[in-house]
Amino acid sequence: MKVKKYIGDNIQDTIFKVKVDLGSDAIILDTRKFTKGGFLGFFGQEKVEVLAGIEEKSPSEENTQKEINNLKDMIQDLSYNVNGEKEIIDNTPSALKPFKQYLKLQDVKEENIEDIITNLSDENNLDESNLKIKAKNYLMERIGNPEPIETDTNSKVVTFVGPTGVGKTTTIAKIAAEFSIKMGKKVCLITADTYRIAAVQQLRTYSDIINIPLKVVYDGDEFKKAVKECRKEAELILVDTPGRNWKNKWELGQLNEFTKDTLVDEIHLMVSLNMSSRDLEYAVENFNSLQPHKMILTKLDETSTYGDVININKRYEMPFSYITFGQDVPEDIDKAKPEILYNYLMGDYNE
Repeated sequence: MKVKKYIGDNIQDTIFKVKVDLGSDAIILDTRKFTKGGFLGFFGQEKVEVLAGIEEKSPSEENTQKEINNLKDMIQDLSYNVNGEKEIIDNTPSALKPFKQYLKLQDVKEENIEDIITNLSDENNLDESNLKIKAKNYLMERIGNPEPIETDTNSKVVTFVGPTGVGKTTTIAKIAAEFSIKMGKKVCLITADTYRIAAVQQLRTYSDIINIPLKVVYDGDEFKKAVKECRKEAELILVDTPGRNWKNKWELGQLNEFTKDTLVDEIHLMVSLNMSSRDLEYAVENFNSLQPHKMILTKLDETSTYGDVININKRYEMPFSYITFGQDVPEDIDKAKPEILYNYLMGDYNE
């Protein structure tokens, strides 16, 4: 077997080099990320290294043994990651190895990757020609269909909760515009986000532009009164709450008065995909105390990795309702359709 190392800026660029040099029959043996250059571990440039090989038609016995020895040495070198930790070399089918490595680069958790690979490996007649189609169908089914807001009651109350800085106020304005302007529904806004003067002013500006009423409340009693007044005419009532520090259970507890099931029909938890995977997971875990029904993913335009679409979907089994990908109101929002989320997750791989 002829074995070579290839280095590039990203996995797609490097695999392209492999195919140009070794052809489409090349086998990806392993990949790793590393930092090149820099000073004292800073300012370096992240690179991707791919170890690839191809079977030679008639190598001599001596050359074969030499290549095997070289291969053992190279795999031994690559069996340590950038942190110096020993990595387990798996037996993933060759057709699935580039796909698996791409999922890793997208920060899909290892246990979820193994689950995906296992399910795809069980597919009959899986090869490079049909892998992308079968992977797409499986991942889209795993993401699930969106569950956006439906005005199927006389006056539905929807409360939005989430950490600070995820874009709740702007997202609520987008949803309000969608229902009011595009669908002709009667919408009422309630904001309890009185901790930030700018948030109230921002939502008031949007309500004036859309021409829908806005009520500002400071406690549970005022909230109850505002909901009662809005129900007289509105088909949809959207409630903005203060952004909360997910590490502070006391702050989260203050949101209970705006999420009571006696007043609220749906709770949508809003999280930003530009958060680190660990922070996002902790945020969802802590906001789960409010028993949200659905999840909104924001700021898809401010990240380059989308593995948490799979990670949080698998762990919490909470349906996605909407996604947002910019500041423009009402344009930069859509229902969390599985094909859109799949394209965010696997876009570079499919090119």
